[in-house]
Amino acid sequence: MTTRVGEIGSLVFEQSRRGSFRRVLIALLIVTCLILYVGSKVKIVRLGYQIETLEREKRDLERSNRSLLIEASSLSSPARIEELAIKRLGMVRPGKENVVIVKRKGKTNSNGQSSNNK
Repeated sequence: MTTRVGEIGSLVFEQSRRGSFRRVLIALLIVTCLILYVGSKVKIVRLGYQIETLEREKRDLERSNRSLLIEASSLSSPARIEELAIKRLGMVRPGKENVVIVKRKGKTNSNGQSSNNK
């Protein structure tokens, strides 16, 4: 009879060991899934902050670009160029008798022919 009790006892022990192994495996699987879930949420939050930072930088660069466009147009205005030519370079406006106005008949193409004569 001791043999049977030992066998029954060992079967119960083996069954208990398998059950605890399954429980540990399931718990490990759940913990792994939770870690992956939390990790993905943290990454989403980080990307949100990064998007916000990049959008702020884009707005600043667009504002700077508009400012530079305004500055470029004011620096290249004909009135300013004329003023600099007179004051800094000592140039003078030519008299009306020295001005020759040339009128164009039409645009010329690469062959030197007028585009109006087709």
